[in-house]
Amino acid sequence: MVKLRGIDLNLLVILDALLDEAHVGRAAGRLGLSQPATSNALARARALFGDPLLVRAPPAGLRRTRRADAIRAPLRAALAELATIVSDGPPDLTELRGAVRLVASDVPAAALGAALAAELAKRAPGIDLIFHPWHVGDEVERLERGEVDIVVTVASASGASLRTEALGTYPYAIIMRHDHPAAAPHTLDIDRWLAFPHVVVSGRGDRRGSVDAALARIGRDRRVATVVPTFLQALELLHETDLLAAFPTGVLATNVATRLTSRPPPIVLEPVSLNLVRHHRTDLDPAVTLVAELVHDLAPRLHGREAS
Repeated sequence: MVKLRGIDLNLLVILDALLDEAHVGRAAGRLGLSQPATSNALARARALFGDPLLVRAPPAGLRRTRRADAIRAPLRAALAELATIVSDGPPDLTELRGAVRLVASDVPAAALGAALAAELAKRAPGIDLIFHPWHVGDEVERLERGEVDIVVTVASASGASLRTEALGTYPYAIIMRHDHPAAAPHTLDIDRWLAFPHVVVSGRGDRRGSVDAALARIGRDRRVATVVPTFLQALELLHETDLLAAFPTGVLATNVATRLTSRPPPIVLEPVSLNLVRHHRTDLDPAVTLVAELVHDLAPRLHGREAS
């Protein structure tokens, strides 16, 4: 058994940054250390854990070993808890250093990202905000594996280790360009709605979703002419074509949506709920807590413009 008195706490702090960044130079910059000193710390950590921890990966990067992936989340949680134990009061946010990793689809990232970064720069300028790529369906698993700290998702998440907070509920709207032929009447009926081709968003290329299921229940169908992986791409298509879209009204908060108009849907569509999910291991992490609070405070911006 390793004797704790023989472990350098500073080494664990450096290792936390190294495992987070998987890059010696970035970890050094984040901690204000020289690259040789950080490389030396990595060598010491390898000796302590009896594992390479970070290994070369083409073309010129590093990747974590299985052992590194296994210790990454517990290490971060332990350091956060230790910081709370030795603290004599609430943390000075201006003195915090580190990074918070967030996963969100394109609409929340685009609509909230700038305001979130600006507010974070004012309140905790030493915290870096890292948006990780959105992969459909695995965001909660990535959170549980410790790859990210916060997930903004429509997916339901349950489990003793997870904390879920509702950010808002968004009804559907039928979205189109301002001079679209279907925009002439203020109220869009179902026959006129279904007379035009539609665009849907699917990260898997699926052509059918909840809207199609609702149509099927009343014996109707629509033509899905285009499938794209992101809402922002779909909104650009709507501006340039005769395509229509049935999207949650949260998309109306994006800048590109100001060039579009919307109508209430002619059928009943269940609203979509957006959630913030984090892992209990970050409960004592002041940086993650701050970013989660800021996302919650900024989430009302996603209500955007009302369907008109």
